[in-house]
Amino acid sequence: MELQVRHLRVLVAIARAGSLNRAAGELRLAQPALSHQLRRIEQMVGDRLFDRGTRGVRPTRIGKLVLARAEAIIPAFDELDRDFRRQQPPGGGLRIGWNDSGLVSGLFDCVERLLPDQELTSRADLSHSRLVTQVAGGCIDLALAMICGPRTLAVPDGVRAERVATEPSFVALPAGHRLAASSAVDLADLARERWIVSSCGDGCRIVFREMCLAHGFTPRIAHDVDALRHRLVSGAHGVCLVQPTTPEPPGMAIRPLAGDPMTVQHVLLWRADHLLDDRFTELHRAVTSAYRQLVAQNARYRAWLDNGTA
Repeated sequence: MELQVRHLRVLVAIARAGSLNRAAGELRLAQPALSHQLRRIEQMVGDRLFDRGTRGVRPTRIGKLVLARAEAIIPAFDELDRDFRRQQPPGGGLRIGWNDSGLVSGLFDCVERLLPDQELTSRADLSHSRLVTQVAGGCIDLALAMICGPRTLAVPDGVRAERVATEPSFVALPAGHRLAASSAVDLADLARERWIVSSCGDGCRIVFREMCLAHGFTPRIAHDVDALRHRLVSGAHGVCLVQPTTPEPPGMAIRPLAGDPMTVQHVLLWRADHLLDDRFTELHRAVTSAYRQLVAQNARYRAWLDNGTA
């Protein structure tokens, strides 16, 4: 579990109320439940965020730093949400959310081909749980979510989730890396590497750590980024996991991981009561076909699927 906007809202409510009792009342929670939430958040942060006393609670030094970030992040997130709600044209349109799936361009192509009368707008969100919430709440009409590991995506009633593909994770290495010439890389051989990791939420970081621990090491995360990972790899600043359909740019070698230690799922989400529900089912089939075409265009991944080696 990783820190999310809803956790920041809880911290801000506690700080403004000055006591857990008053904050619990404002949040419509029982005080023990709020205390439990605060303990969980402090465990995620790794430090105490509030000093408790007879006169209430006061932010610690670390708490003040987190609250300063929260006061900036929450309004920006709310503004983005409001702006995106206003983006839908009065006469229709299709709002799509996605979180780093390499299939997103193929999805857009399929939408434009099958639904040419729908104006397409999109927004990226690294959290697949937020994408589910946005579909359920009507903020977006369709979502393409990427999920790390074999976990099942929990969706509320009324939201349809259809898997498009499950694929292995490959590793991106600098072109001059000692393992760049290997047909497949054993994860244990990367134990001393500097890792470049996306700060995506929803437990992906936990899945990554568990995978590394299962191979006998704790990963050394040198760069925590949401973009430019490929440039950092090409610049020999570390290694990172990538989707197997990723094209290999200059300066980088993409190789399979022996034994497929970590898989990724691509899932399409939409509301069952949406006016385009029947077209979304057709769209799912088209996106699945687009994924197969993406695989066919990548000789390395195709060879891995055919022979178990690149």
